[in-house]
Amino acid sequence: MQLIQFFRIQLNSVTGLLSNTIWLLSAEFIAKVSRILTIIVLAAQLSPTSYGTAMLALAFHDVLALLLRAGVGSQLINCKPQYLESFAKNGTFIQWGICIFIAIAQLSSADFFASLYDNNDVATLLKIMAVIYIFYPWVSVKISLLKRENKMRWFSIRNGLCVIIENVTIAIAALLGADIFAVAIGKITFSIFWLIFFSFAPVKSYGVGFKFSIISEMLKTSGKIFNTEFLRGMRIHADTFIAGKLLTPELFGFYIFAKNAGVGLSQSISQVYAGALYPYLCKLQREGLLSAQQNLINALSLLIGLLFVIQALIVPIYVPILFDEKWSSVIPIITILCLVALPNLVIDIKCCFERATEQYHNETTTRLICLLTSLAALFIFSPNDPMELAIVIFLSSLFCLIPIYVISVIKSFKFNLRALFNRSKPHER
Repeated sequence: MQLIQFFRIQLNSVTGLLSNTIWLLSAEFIAKVSRILTIIVLAAQLSPTSYGTAMLALAFHDVLALLLRAGVGSQLINCKPQYLESFAKNGTFIQWGICIFIAIAQLSSADFFASLYDNNDVATLLKIMAVIYIFYPWVSVKISLLKRENKMRWFSIRNGLCVIIENVTIAIAALLGADIFAVAIGKITFSIFWLIFFSFAPVKSYGVGFKFSIISEMLKTSGKIFNTEFLRGMRIHADTFIAGKLLTPELFGFYIFAKNAGVGLSQSISQVYAGALYPYLCKLQREGLLSAQQNLINALSLLIGLLFVIQALIVPIYVPILFDEKWSSVIPIITILCLVALPNLVIDIKCCFERATEQYHNETTTRLICLLTSLAALFIFSPNDPMELAIVIFLSSLFCLIPIYVISVIKSFKFNLRALFNRSKPHER
């Protein structure tokens, strides 16, 4: 009887995380079906070179967009109740400043980035997509408040609808002959519907405020978060940027297709899980229950990891059915890249715990180790074809876990040694 009661308590305590994860994964699954449709259409309508061009522009766009994640969102989710109103008011002001800065940065750097790859179409795409940043600050604080209150059902349904609308728009535009510009049309459409749907979020509106001391404090924390997000984003896209230089345009297109069909799909599941996990960890941290629930969270994370293994196993089945014959040569590459999501999931979970406990320095260290390990592997082996590149990326992801594990063991040893020393002090007296 006591055992049943124990399991009931444990299950109730993790219900919030399960609910968040189920709603987000359900919305992600529906959105992913539309994403697969989009990949099928783009693979059929675009040449490997054009496909690579579109994905290269999206990769650079995503790196700049990391500044949005380094804004005030994490602080609003994690802050204490007495600071919420002031953080929300001043956070809105900060978000507007960040979005205007990113838009100008993307417009001004587009030509330079395109010149690195001798591809003017990349610059055109980046300049078009810069317009989406004017939509985000209108609703960004509301979205953070939704996550703080763990209203993931409300968020996931509308977010899923936005993704579906984006993917369908890209597919239709590609079928109508928009070529690489289909992705830009889809991004703008997504932003418009994102603004419409989340303008009516069921959370309190705090307006805009400006208090220098609060803004300074928030920007200081945002800088720490940006460091981790930038390092994470650079690691995710490092292979894309380097492959664009090492491989021919056609081989690069094949590799990017394999990445989107493999790690791209599994990575989105990982990001959804991390998105559900972080607000839940913050809630546990505020209630002082974080340490007690760590084993249950690890068990649920293991189930998420099994999804990536299953995807890797069925790649030889779904790729020939869904995609054109010209992409069949990348099936082994897709299989390898699916497995890259496993070590990435371990890293993301560790960083979620560190951010929820405001250990920003430790999170930055973790991300930096992973980025340097990945870059070192890419530069040392200098892969010349997509298969070699996929193997290097997979091995470097595994190697990232070694220094992270060693550092964790050293920290645990130091903590135990310090505790032992503190216990022995009273006896010495």
